Amino acid sequence: MRYFFKQIYTVWCAIVFIVLLLLLYPFFLIIIANKAWHKHCYYLNKIWANVALFLVGIKTEVEGIEQINAKNQYVYCSNHFSLLDIVSFGFAPQSVVYVGKSSLAKIPLFGYMFSQLHVTVNRASPTNAYKALHKAIDKMGEDRSLVMFPEGGILSKRIPEMSRFKDGAFRAAIMKQIPLVPVSLPDNWIILPDTRIPLISRKKMRMIYHKPIPTKGLNMEDIPALKTKVFDIISNELKNQQ
Repeated sequence: MRYFFKQIYTVWCAIVFIVLLLLLYPFFLIIIANKAWHKHCYYLNKIWANVALFLVGIKTEVEGIEQINAKNQYVYCSNHFSLLDIVSFGFAPQSVVYVGKSSLAKIPLFGYMFSQLHVTVNRASPTNAYKALHKAIDKMGEDRSLVMFPEGGILSKRIPEMSRFKDGAFRAAIMKQIPLVPVSLPDNWIILPDTRIPLISRKKMRMIYHKPIPTKGLNMEDIPALKTKVFDIISNELKNQQ
C-alpha cells in the first residue's frame, strides 16, 4: 500500500512540475530572446522551485545563506546525487548559470530553455568540457554566479559518499578570482533517487551554504588543495546530517 501511495505522489509531483513549467515557459522565452535579460531567469527559477515544492508538500530549510552577499559573484560547489539538486538552486540568493550534462538538452521544452540560459557539457570529451567552462564564464558576465557539481555528474555508487572532484569549478573560480562556496544537499537523493524509475519521498529538503573560500591571488597550482578543502567541508557535513 505504501508503494502504491508513493506512485500516486510521484505522479502528482510530476504533474505539478510540468504544469508550472508550461505556465512559466512563455516568460522564459521572452528572457531567452535578449541576452541582457538572461540574469532575470533567477526570478522564474525561484518561483518554479518555491511554488512546486510548496504544492507537493516538501518543506525547505536553507542554512548559512546569511554568509552570502547577493551582490558578489561566487562559484557554488555542491554534492550531486539527484536531479532535484538543480531545483535546489532556485533558492540561491542571486541569478546563477548552471553547467549540466548534455542529455538535459534533450528533455522536451526544458532542454531548450536550459541550453539557452545555461551551459551543457559532454563530460566524456575533454575538448567539449574545456569549451563549456569558458562558455559558462562568459555567460556569467559580471552579475551572475556559477553552479557546478564538481563530481561531474551523479556518479557515486556509495551515496552519500561523493565521487572524486574534477577541476572545472575550481578553475572557474581562480580564472574569475571569485570565492568558492561549498554547498551541502543531504536529503535530495532520498527525496528523488537517481534510479531508472524513481519514486519521490516526502521529506524536508535541506540546503546548507558554507563559508565562502576566497581565491584571490591563487593560481592553477592551488587547485588540488582547493578541491580537498571543499570536498572535506561537504563530506563532513553530509556525514553529520545522516
